[in-house]
Amino acid sequence: MEFINGFTSWMETYHEVVAAITKTRLQEPEADNEINRTHKTDGTFGIYVLAERWTNEFEEKYKGRDWSDGSFFGTIEEFLTPKLSS
Repeated sequence: MEFINGFTSWMETYHEVVAAITKTRLQEPEADNEINRTHKTDGTFGIYVLAERWTNEFEEKYKGRDWSDGSFFGTIEEFLTPKLSS
């Protein structure tokens, strides 16, 4: 696997994606969203793949971005919000 922005960036993004997926699964276990549909059809492994895909999408979209301005958390929240409810 290639880490577009380096492993540390990928790992931090992956952590935030997994945290958001887990929170959504716990708070909305019956919601009709991509997370629950994926879990229903592909189980836990499907969630691993979904988290990796969303992480890679984010990393690609913000390739080369310097987060030293403190905008990482707001940006990833904006990126994930529509995905968590779709």
